[in-house]
Amino acid sequence: MGKRANGEGTIYKKKPGLWCGIVTVGRDTSTGKLVRKTVYGKTKLEAQEKKTALLEKSRGGLAFIDADKLTVGQWIEKWLTTYAKNRVRQNTYESYDSVARLHIIPVLGSIRLQKLQTNQIQGMVNTIAEKYVRTARYAFTVLRMAMKQALQEDLIFKNPSLAVSLPELPDKEVRKRTPDEWERLFVEAKIAGIYLQVLLVWATGMRREEILGLRWSDVNFGTAVISIANVVIVTKDGPKFAAPKSKSGYRQIPIPKQIISTLRRHKKEQAAKKLEAENWTNNDLVVCDDIGGPLDPRNFSKAFSEVAKSAKVTCTFHDLRHDHATRLFAGGWHPKDVQDRLGHANISMTMDIYTHHIPERQNGIAAWLGKNIPPAVKKR
Repeated sequence: MGKRANGEGTIYKKKPGLWCGIVTVGRDTSTGKLVRKTVYGKTKLEAQEKKTALLEKSRGGLAFIDADKLTVGQWIEKWLTTYAKNRVRQNTYESYDSVARLHIIPVLGSIRLQKLQTNQIQGMVNTIAEKYVRTARYAFTVLRMAMKQALQEDLIFKNPSLAVSLPELPDKEVRKRTPDEWERLFVEAKIAGIYLQVLLVWATGMRREEILGLRWSDVNFGTAVISIANVVIVTKDGPKFAAPKSKSGYRQIPIPKQIISTLRRHKKEQAAKKLEAENWTNNDLVVCDDIGGPLDPRNFSKAFSEVAKSAKVTCTFHDLRHDHATRLFAGGWHPKDVQDRLGHANISMTMDIYTHHIPERQNGIAAWLGKNIPPAVKKR
């Protein structure tokens, strides 16, 4: 048997059902020492295939990390900059980075990546959940994505996040606002100058970012249809334009003819302001600031909070999106139609959030059954 070529590596059986392959992928430029990487497989063939693929990569001149020394914190930072940053929108990346630096790295960052255990992740989740359940779940989601990537790169043999138990989210009240509550909201919104935004969420259930990113080119006055193709997001650099987060976000929403009339009047009023402005930025936005720029979503939410407070209605702007959905369900509209209108990625999301909050639908079923009781039952 001939001698293995330099860097070819070796394969051995570590225990039943686990084979290891060790490959030399280069030298540490700071110490001059050889850098070796270990791959794992459930069979000898699987380990051989991974070892071969790793050798091909190393011959292509790619830089490798010494997985034995890599900490969770170092991997999270690499994952954020190398993988997450180019895959998601800027505001999503910033939220990943924030939750990692505030909640994940301070707790797990110093642990060797290959030594990270399920109980350590569970401890982090439990500690955060004592105060913030949603943050705990979000921090876990970010960590899980990073660990999945580490597993794909053979930096770890198994993913310790798979067995973690997450805290249940508390049920949030989802209800229709009364006609009187809506009337008060519209009155106060008109005074505050955000009447159109409130009217649009009432009529469409659009997200805040979608309303602020709506362009006149997306409004078909002839067919009374609004197309969602652009949003305004919150970033560290201020409001920015972006595409909808998912394919389901791109959609067309038919609206009442009365809303089209309101939009026509608003467009005329905006045209007059445009003539008076000295430095108008032509972004073609339906709602904008005094010089045509996008409204900051955070400032808009604050403005709406003041409107709701003045109207004596307890709700956020996002609650009005929920309100739209509950009104549709109460009106008997099919869940698939509601899903399409809201832009949910799947119908299970629509059903989970809304249907169990509408007891009148069950009352309607009982009434219908009562009208269709068989004669034999009526006689008893």
